[in-house]
Amino acid sequence: MGYQSLKFLLFSAAVILIFYAVGRFFKKGQQYVLLAANLVFYFICGVKYLPFLAVTLFASFFSARAVGKIYDAADKQLLSAADVTQKKQIRADAKKKAKRSMLFGVLISLALLIVCKYTLFVLKNVNAVLSRLGAEQIGLFKMILPIGISFYTFMAVGYVLDVYWKRIKAENNFVSYAVFLTYFPHIVQGPIGRYGHFCEQFDPKVGVALDTQNLAFGAELVIWGLFKKLVIADRLSLFVSTIFDDPGKFSGLIMVIAAVLYSVQIYADFSGCIDIVTGVSEMLGIKLAKNFNHPYFSRTIPEFWRRWHISLGDWFKDFVYFPVSTSAPVKKLKKAFKKRGFKKGELLIASSVPTVVVWVITGIWHGASWNFVAWGAFYAVLMVAGNVFADLNKSVTEKLKIDTEAFGWKLFQMVRTFTLCCIGRVFFRAEGLKNALLYFRNMFSSLSMQHIVDDKIYTYGLDRQNFIFVIFAILILLVADILEEKTPLRKTLAKQNIVFRYGVILLGIFAVLIFGIYGPQFNASEFIYEKF
Repeated sequence: MGYQSLKFLLFSAAVILIFYAVGRFFKKGQQYVLLAANLVFYFICGVKYLPFLAVTLFASFFSARAVGKIYDAADKQLLSAADVTQKKQIRADAKKKAKRSMLFGVLISLALLIVCKYTLFVLKNVNAVLSRLGAEQIGLFKMILPIGISFYTFMAVGYVLDVYWKRIKAENNFVSYAVFLTYFPHIVQGPIGRYGHFCEQFDPKVGVALDTQNLAFGAELVIWGLFKKLVIADRLSLFVSTIFDDPGKFSGLIMVIAAVLYSVQIYADFSGCIDIVTGVSEMLGIKLAKNFNHPYFSRTIPEFWRRWHISLGDWFKDFVYFPVSTSAPVKKLKKAFKKRGFKKGELLIASSVPTVVVWVITGIWHGASWNFVAWGAFYAVLMVAGNVFADLNKSVTEKLKIDTEAFGWKLFQMVRTFTLCCIGRVFFRAEGLKNALLYFRNMFSSLSMQHIVDDKIYTYGLDRQNFIFVIFAILILLVADILEEKTPLRKTLAKQNIVFRYGVILLGIFAVLIFGIYGPQFNASEFIYEKF
């Protein structure tokens, strides 16, 4: 049941209707409506995936609950503690016990993800080594990859660690936690939710009251998401796939165009999905975490990653970057540099080591393939280089008397950042590292424009009419993002008269119905991030 499908829209409409109907008479019943909807949704996606989800759900819930009980018992003991020494011992004992319970939940959840997602990748690489050694190879087998496992695993791990680090209290109501982890709008491809944010908005005792503004704003966001996905992303996919799926066949400028258009495609695809699920969730009175903030307006790579897939970036910052930066090995390295008087080296170690760790894991998280590892390494190098040359860059800028706030300089920085992102996208999109390197070789092997000047470009999935139309649609997306940078468009639209407002909404609906890529000759493609 793809998020872009009519089946999902009808399913969501039914859930919303039942959710508020039950809420009128039995507020506590709303959580059971959501839980039932979540399970039905995931059951339709694939009943064979349910046991994996169930293991993660139970392991994370009961391990966090055990941690909570340990801390509660310690708090009671502290009230009767005689002195500071005894209090320290109570806290230390509690932390030790809590750590064991925490590790149970975290390791079980991560073990499932690792086994399901990376078994085949590891076996292939082991066989490659055995082949070189002339040894007998291991038989290959492919594990089931449950839909959404990368996302719900991170949500489960984040919840357990938040409880362990005392950021939130452990949830004692299993149904409440189950509603969060299995919540159908975010389980497949995010945003990666945090339980503290979710439970603040949905208290089962209070329920959610019907709000017409939430319904209207949510519906508008769903329409906009469908426009991005069906009108732009799926149309671009027809062209991009033709070039990327056979990189040995092309060369020159056509490959540059495909890399640029893929960057637009993945943005329209992923942010379109997030708009759809955020809109549905908003209609249910629950606002999901913001996942995109017009990333292609970024002036630097770090800014880009603060604007793209924000929930994943926040997760890595809280649960990987900070723990690594404060870990014993990093502290030892910093101390060694400090002893030798290398203050700058100390600062670079503090930022570079956790950055490299984060980006290696980020690459592996996205896919069990060396091209994703290379993609992560690419951004790690850019991030570290940015730190290393920050002072030099500032010095050169000052000596050349560049006005860093001038529009021309900002535009240059945006184009530079977008170009680097397009290079990274080649690693991301290619079918394996070998194809990614082949793509780069052919892209830069010539300045050939033959596919463009002789109109062959219109034979690679998109004819002239569709090519012109998708460029026009991209311009609409660009203008909307520019306006959204200055003011929330849905709030602006709400202030307009009813004729104009509903005229715009109907125009959006007709654009999706008339110009969306679906029907007998097309199949709406799955969202790119579903496979992660």
